[in-house]
Amino acid sequence: MRDADAAVEARPDSGAIPAEGSGPGYRRLARNSAIAAGAVVGNGLLSAAILAVCAAHGQTGEIAAYTVVTSALAFVLIIVGGGSALLYLNGTEEQRSAVRSQWTLVVVPALLLGALLVGEFYRRRGYSAPALAAAGVVVLGNGLAQLQVADFSRQMRFLANAVLICGSKASSLVMVLLGVPLTVALATAGLAQLAVGEVILGRHGSLRRHHFRRLSLRHARSAYGSGRHLFGFAVGDLYVARLPTVVLSLVATPAVMGSFGAVVTAYQAIGGVMQSALQVPMVARARNRLGIEHSRHPAHFSVAVALACAIPMAAAVAWLSPWLTGTLLSLPHRQAAEWLAVFMLALPFMAVTRAFMFDGIGDGHYGRATRAVVLLAALLTVAVAVGVPRFGPLGAAGATAAAEMLALAVILLFGRRLGLWQTTE
Repeated sequence: MRDADAAVEARPDSGAIPAEGSGPGYRRLARNSAIAAGAVVGNGLLSAAILAVCAAHGQTGEIAAYTVVTSALAFVLIIVGGGSALLYLNGTEEQRSAVRSQWTLVVVPALLLGALLVGEFYRRRGYSAPALAAAGVVVLGNGLAQLQVADFSRQMRFLANAVLICGSKASSLVMVLLGVPLTVALATAGLAQLAVGEVILGRHGSLRRHHFRRLSLRHARSAYGSGRHLFGFAVGDLYVARLPTVVLSLVATPAVMGSFGAVVTAYQAIGGVMQSALQVPMVARARNRLGIEHSRHPAHFSVAVALACAIPMAAAVAWLSPWLTGTLLSLPHRQAAEWLAVFMLALPFMAVTRAFMFDGIGDGHYGRATRAVVLLAALLTVAVAVGVPRFGPLGAAGATAAAEMLALAVILLFGRRLGLWQTTE
């Protein structure tokens, strides 16, 4: 049964490009999925290059300031923003307007306050005040960029968004090569990205002046109400991503955690590539639901995308894991190759479960996606409690794989009965 809070009538979306013809077929969606995934890969490689250059130039203080501020404010953004970016991407125009009020009146002020408090906390501990301030600007710009990226995705303009994101990161790389501090380079490029993006989007951009005439706290409250399931989804997703690392940190040495942190970061980065590809069919389903554009892709196209992305990546990384962990990353623990291989075993199962979750979000069944991630979180909690104390890092990786496998099995066998998924043409 369709979630009551998500039931909306199909209607034209005044903030989107008018539909043309019968809508995108699976070839266009596959191409856009490849572009979205490629943008994440390119952005990640550029980010790694920037950090390598900064480390070589002795900007360890800049890297430290950037790390602590972005890590701390990520939790602020989850708490005050929740799943609002997903609601802004998939919701009706009324819901999108409410999200703008939420971000302008609540989220942005909370990030500013958080940046001040976090900056003062770490300034007293010897971090550079200018670097902390610039890192705060980076986080604020990244937050606003979430809405801008949603605007591009809503209009199915994935190539333009990919060029904008990678171009911004490339300009940051050029600046750090010229000796500009890391945080200043990222802040400058990020603000420029926002400005250029708004020019490209035209009157449909989230930061346009006419959107700020309709702000109200009542609308902000309604955004929290409409997005409560997506908030649960965002928190559950964060819990699933962090739980094995947090529990392992209670029983493992710092040296082991250093190696495991590199492995789990690699797994999450690869998973991020896959999830970016899955957002394309999710947006297509949302546009079809809202009457913006008829989508002709098959009902389980997203599952095909998940498997097409995950299986080759998992096989390649598992095969290369000894070289990746030993030669490329120079991790001191030889067992790291096994940890990475086990994480790659989890990847295809994770890909398919996320495909079902994203399909639910695209169809407006936000509660289904949340119930699915809660199921996954419960299974992971049990697996981590059993595996980590006994097997350490291998147990953490194995717990992730076991939870993803069991969650997919439950979704496939009992998903309809439990309200976790339903085929929508």
